[in-house]
Amino acid sequence: CNPKTAELPETELDKINARTKLVAVGHVSNVLGITNPVKEIASRAHAVGAVCVVDGAQAVPHFKVDVKDIDADFYAFSGHKICGPMGIGVLYGKKELLEEMPPFLRGGEMIEYVTREGATWAELPHKFEAGTVNASGAVGLASALEYVQQIGFDEIVRHDNSLTSLLMEEMSRIPHVSVVGSENPEKHCGIVTFTIDGVHPHDIASVLDSEKIAIRAGHHCAQPLGAYLGLPATARASLYFYNTEEEVRIFAEKLRNVRRWMGFKD
Repeated sequence: CNPKTAELPETELDKINARTKLVAVGHVSNVLGITNPVKEIASRAHAVGAVCVVDGAQAVPHFKVDVKDIDADFYAFSGHKICGPMGIGVLYGKKELLEEMPPFLRGGEMIEYVTREGATWAELPHKFEAGTVNASGAVGLASALEYVQQIGFDEIVRHDNSLTSLLMEEMSRIPHVSVVGSENPEKHCGIVTFTIDGVHPHDIASVLDSEKIAIRAGHHCAQPLGAYLGLPATARASLYFYNTEEEVRIFAEKLRNVRRWMGFKD
């Protein structure tokens, strides 16, 4: 990606060619916050006969997603990022592809008929849901989705952008703090990843934790991106509709003191 804009350059999309069988892409980067052009990527994949898989874990909580418009073959997201329970998520797949695929788990409910010689699989989606279903997780996730829809994605987008703009403005005034990704707050989806000169991200997180502020620190399960950026670890503040301007200002105030608390004199 372009380090200044965090966007995928056209040359990366040009790598999708006749040899490509599968294209997997994150809808929104959980490090940079950038929204990737998944509709164009899916179109390019289909043009060469490839399948397109989109990870929507970071996208679905922050704006309205239309899987049919994107035309992704598979689209997945997790429950815990959209106010739901942990350990459950959603996998959307095109029916014709799911019918062609064999089940990857064996157990109760996923078979229609079984003999000593073989078996026939149950209809979709049951053939992929072997064993006891996580019913409580499904009910919790459904309630979370209803809750978020009541708030409204237009309001979530507005609130995300407003708080991100305020946070980035506050952070720009703090010496030794650098934001990773686009300079445009509206291209962060509420994610502000950053570094502090001389302080390891794990130390940043520990110091802020002692001030009752929770952030994420580490490689964010995106080590190749970190290697590309020359940043093996970063700290990440994640904003959502339940955060307030007051919390953003408190965060910035505490952030300003991190280097001093770590023994630096400037």
